[in-house]
Amino acid sequence: MIFNIQKCSIHDGTGLRTLVFFKGCPLRCLWCSNPESQSYRQEIMESPVRCIGCGECKRVCPEAAILDDYRIDRSRCTNCFKCTDCCYAESKRVVGRDYFVEELYREIEKDRPFYSLYGGGVTFSGGEPLTHAKDLKEIAKKCHDNGINVVVESCGYGQFEEFKEALPYIDAMFMDIKHIDPETHKALTGMSNELILENIRRISEFGTPITIRTPIIPGYTNSQENIKGIAEFVSTIPTVKEYELLQYHNFGEPKYTALGKPYPLKGVIVPEDEEMNDLVKCANQILQKYKKECYWMKNNEREVIK
Repeated sequence: MIFNIQKCSIHDGTGLRTLVFFKGCPLRCLWCSNPESQSYRQEIMESPVRCIGCGECKRVCPEAAILDDYRIDRSRCTNCFKCTDCCYAESKRVVGRDYFVEELYREIEKDRPFYSLYGGGVTFSGGEPLTHAKDLKEIAKKCHDNGINVVVESCGYGQFEEFKEALPYIDAMFMDIKHIDPETHKALTGMSNELILENIRRISEFGTPITIRTPIIPGYTNSQENIKGIAEFVSTIPTVKEYELLQYHNFGEPKYTALGKPYPLKGVIVPEDEEMNDLVKCANQILQKYKKECYWMKNNEREVIK
């Protein structure tokens, strides 16, 4: 199941990218900027500013889950989607749809002229693509066989024996390590990091180039101890040459409201540039002797502090 296809991205791989977002993820990161990616099932997102007050959603709802202001009472909603079917203003819309491989490929293929002009390709993100192993293999193979560069962005949590058949068709990967301590990782994401670290090792053994990423969340992942620990791990992985720190943002907060969920990190502020620079420098003190590099992106430019 796919929940979004984004065109002409300049991130998550070289050149211009088509980003394809799989729906469903085993982690529940407190800072997740795409909460609509977490469930493996279709969901309803609502945008009250689009509502024209026609009342049709309230009339057709079998559970009386539409309030007087036409918002959804999530405690009563069963996701029957009758409200989305009748909402032509798209105040209520379904998130997530199934694609046949050929159908999805045709959507990606539309951007081939841009790849020819500027380089690039397709990046499969999520959610977690590795948990959609069969679908990932089929669409990655279709793209690879037709000369389209394939990148996968992953939290690393999946069963290697299930997704390994996709690896021959993947040109590079971005993989997250949120925290180096297993128990802290579990507290922040719902899952320990042992499987993730093991998958990184095994994917590297296959020969896939990997960039490791860590989101820098003040009060959660931004300790120098954490960054040093991850840098030490990165130093041991042969196909990892780069380590990127991702500056926290709260752009996903309105999506939680649209799903009827509270935002877990309300009030957390964006880390200062100086802090990002200090953490990059901290990592590079470990990585430079292994000819690896840590950086963060500021205004679409790499910031490398050594």
